[in-house]
Amino acid sequence: MQNIEVKPYSECNILIVDDDAISRLLLESILHPHFLCKTAQSGDDAIAQCESQLPDLILLDMNMPDVDGLTVCSKLKKQARTRNIPIIFVTSTMDVESENACWEVGASDFVMKPVNASTLTHRVKNHLQSKLRTEQLARMTFYDQLTSLYNRLYLTNEVPSVIKQVARNKGKVGAIMVDVDHFKLFNDTYGHLEGDACLQKVATLLAKTVKRPQDAVVRFGGEEFLLILPFVNGEGVKRVASNLIRAVAEANIPHKKGVNGRVSISAGFACWDAVKVVEESLEALLENADVNLFQAKEKGRDQAQGWI
Repeated sequence: MQNIEVKPYSECNILIVDDDAISRLLLESILHPHFLCKTAQSGDDAIAQCESQLPDLILLDMNMPDVDGLTVCSKLKKQARTRNIPIIFVTSTMDVESENACWEVGASDFVMKPVNASTLTHRVKNHLQSKLRTEQLARMTFYDQLTSLYNRLYLTNEVPSVIKQVARNKGKVGAIMVDVDHFKLFNDTYGHLEGDACLQKVATLLAKTVKRPQDAVVRFGGEEFLLILPFVNGEGVKRVASNLIRAVAEANIPHKKGVNGRVSISAGFACWDAVKVVEESLEALLENADVNLFQAKEKGRDQAQGWI
């Protein structure tokens, strides 16, 4: 098998969740020489920290007074963003029923108190190695080589599960179709290598303009891009589309035969209830956005059009 480079353990973030301060301190003292460690003193605190910054692995106390470890694990595994985080339970008692409960909620492993430092460190490393290699393979599978954005395979395989999660929470999903204006003329004028460099610059601008980690920027094909925005309303989608137009305009990438002598983009956007997307298909939402993209081009390019 080809060797896959992953980030070192020293850059991996471990979240230690325990209501007992001494237990948190002990676990942190064991793991701190090898990993970056953060602590949470309750289940609610752990979930909040995961929403702000995803850890690479969670050490989770099974018995906590506010929200027990099984409930925390179950909640994290139901969320698209957090479901792939390895969770190792730390517990002082483990009967067959409790052990089965750990597996049923999606735990990766468990360790017994009092914790053996060497065993804990090696188990954490093993689970991290598996996770990091899986993530690297996903990057190789789901990312476009030229732009480093998501590719069509990601759109087909991963986005539908995100939309289903939004639907369960009765939220909306936005889609923005983006096209680089007069790109064939750009290639004809400057050559294909400069055309590739132009696409890379535009891709970087699009990725920097969206702020939320759950937003997906996809290279849809050629000079076309797609943004999928979960948990957003119509005004939010319109604002993001306008920001994309502005970001590319302000970059002022030269294009002699482009709009106002620079590279520009056109965008079409749509925002649907996620339940409607599930019922009618993702393709239907994208077709809606694509129709609006056509309108933006018909009206002179370098603008966004859509229904909200």
